[in-house]
Amino acid sequence: MTRAIILLLVIMAVASSTAGAAEPGTPGTGAQAPASPPAGGQPSAPPPGAVQSPASTDPRAQESIQRYNAGVAALQRRDLDYALYQFRQAIRLNPDLPEAHLNLGITLLELRQPGPAIEEFTRTLEISPEHVEARLGLGMAYRAAGDLQRALAELNQVLPKRPDDPQLQVALGDIYRRTNQPQVAADHFLVAAQLAPANASIRFNLGLAYGEAGQTDQAIEAFREAIRLRPDDADANYNLGVLIGEKIRALVDEKVQVYRRAVELRPTLADAHYSLGVAYIQKAQLSQVEEKRSLLQLALEQFRLFEQFAPQDPKAAAATRNIEVLEPQVK
Repeated sequence: MTRAIILLLVIMAVASSTAGAAEPGTPGTGAQAPASPPAGGQPSAPPPGAVQSPASTDPRAQESIQRYNAGVAALQRRDLDYALYQFRQAIRLNPDLPEAHLNLGITLLELRQPGPAIEEFTRTLEISPEHVEARLGLGMAYRAAGDLQRALAELNQVLPKRPDDPQLQVALGDIYRRTNQPQVAADHFLVAAQLAPANASIRFNLGLAYGEAGQTDQAIEAFREAIRLRPDDADANYNLGVLIGEKIRALVDEKVQVYRRAVELRPTLADAHYSLGVAYIQKAQLSQVEEKRSLLQLALEQFRLFEQFAPQDPKAAAATRNIEVLEPQVK
């Protein structure tokens, strides 16, 4: 059972100047835009990601920044339609404003429109090729669109610059799981779990990846840790139960194999016959209905051999009782 992983891109402050909007001497666009003071006379804090209006007489440049800042505020309060409108207006007034394209892409991704989001992140990178957030957004958009190979290509470019970003590690882990590379996925989820040790969802996905990679013990430990962090997680409890069951079946299969080898090597080894009979019963209890009868028949044969080779053994009485119980079941 899988679980969707929701990754939200953080709105970043503008790091570059607004192309075509500011004249020489314009303050850096990383500054925050002034806001109208409230009734008490103190200016209110502008939203993170807002930029300062350029010291320009060009009304289009000024309005572009105002529209952008309004979009940032709307995006932060989850008014996505209004944010969409404002970012588009900002781009209409200044097509080369990279942060407007970036946040428009984020908004479109939030609205589950990965195709248009890809266009906006790509445009951001055309304007600002080293824009890490835009490349991260592009990778996330490709992932949302199901283009997993392109998603990997973009996100792996971001990874050297953001090795300590747990959400990036989770995104890569999810993609590698979906492309049938569970061991690589587990490696990324493990890093994410180390970076965010209190996140139960990361532990859950680590358990899924380990399970698919055949690392049962590690998967069991990951699910146990997920349950410790979130005891009411039904999926984690279920998957833990499945894995424990698989581990028990594997151990029983191993018991059958080694006891069978023992009686092949020494047919008169009575205790091995008895233990093999018990192992066949355990295997029958864990097997499909159609397999049970044949396994119980094998167990019956082993208890009869035990009686033959060790009639005076203290376990002979138990072997006899097992024979009496099994005979009606295999007829």
